[in-house]
Amino acid sequence: MTAEIVEVNSCKKDLAVELPATELEQEIDKIAREYSRNAKVPGFRPGKVPLSVIRQRYGKDMRQEATQKIIERSWKQAIEEHQLRPLAQPTLKEMENKPDSPLKFTLSFEVLPDLEIKDYKEVPVTQKTPEITDEKAARALESVREQHAQFIPVDEGEAVDGHILTVTVDGEFEDKAKPTHEEEVTLVLGHPQTNEGFTKNLLGVRSGETRTFDIQYPEDYYRKEFAGKKVHYTVLVKDIKEKQLPELNDDFAKDIGHESLEALKKKVHEDLVTQATQSAEKDAREALLKSIIDRQTIDVPDCMVQDELESQVNRMATRLAMQGVNIQDASIDWKKIFDEERPHAEQSVRRSILLDAIARQENIEISDEEIDSELRKIAEGTNKSIEALKAQLEKENRIEGFKQHMRENKAFDFIYRNAKITVE
Repeated sequence: MTAEIVEVNSCKKDLAVELPATELEQEIDKIAREYSRNAKVPGFRPGKVPLSVIRQRYGKDMRQEATQKIIERSWKQAIEEHQLRPLAQPTLKEMENKPDSPLKFTLSFEVLPDLEIKDYKEVPVTQKTPEITDEKAARALESVREQHAQFIPVDEGEAVDGHILTVTVDGEFEDKAKPTHEEEVTLVLGHPQTNEGFTKNLLGVRSGETRTFDIQYPEDYYRKEFAGKKVHYTVLVKDIKEKQLPELNDDFAKDIGHESLEALKKKVHEDLVTQATQSAEKDAREALLKSIIDRQTIDVPDCMVQDELESQVNRMATRLAMQGVNIQDASIDWKKIFDEERPHAEQSVRRSILLDAIARQENIEISDEEIDSELRKIAEGTNKSIEALKAQLEKENRIEGFKQHMRENKAFDFIYRNAKITVE
């Protein structure tokens, strides 16, 4: 048998194998003897079926089985002999398998490109100095007030813009489609996210009152089951609440753990500076990494791009489903979405390959202690222990991916620390 590794590009390889016909026949003979021990053929006792009969009855199946075994064995030998690290199982690219002729086949596979990254130290990058305007500080303080708002029941009065209604909604479609029924629906009258028809027909309503009205939805309405349809609604108002914001004074500041209003303002300003500094650093880091990537020629493995693309589209589908969009709707052009997202997926893979290469060149590794430390941070926001999180990652075969992600982040930190940063 002869086997040759053919380089298509830096990450795509072919394994070309040629096997003499006699060796394939020997493999078929082995399988035929196994078949003869268990085959049940009329006129013959078990284990006494002649090999000639076995070959006649099962020749095609045995040839396929022998070929598959040879392919698997050749692939395993190639991995060991050439110390290959394939990213996925190979695909059968070509095969010639004719009686009395050599068996020839080609397996196509992908590996990480063997890169040597240059010019990734002392790379110039500009980082902005955070600027906190009075307007930003005022908006932040208003956000603190919003977070501590109280919702006071409106038992007697009528609903007006800004009131929060809890309602039960029953809807009947004009075209006799299946009616809808929703409990504990929250509406804010006059809010952009509340359908204008609901606001118009529920203004002036009182708690416990039921109102009926029709809404004609536009053809381009985001919920396809309602688009272009007329729906007759029956809405029971269960309760009405009014949002009351606390006064911005020393008492409010003390209630939420600060010595005074000035102390609260100082803390809000410090938090804004921290957030702005982190944002500026993130922008600088991304610009730095893009600058390094743009100077490199990096082939990206198709299998990694496909995996990243599927992950991106799955995240998009999850977001759409959470917004109430039917992702099975035929009007969604998934092929177009895949095509549009491909450049982003390729860039994401290119980024990962570059950081992996830098980590390798700088001997950057991740210790068990670093893994535990990162898991501890994640565990703080969950009810799971570090041990449980690690066990879950191992069970799902994600521990190596988690470790690789940490290694890439560590390489990213390395190039940022070694950059030539200009603050302006």
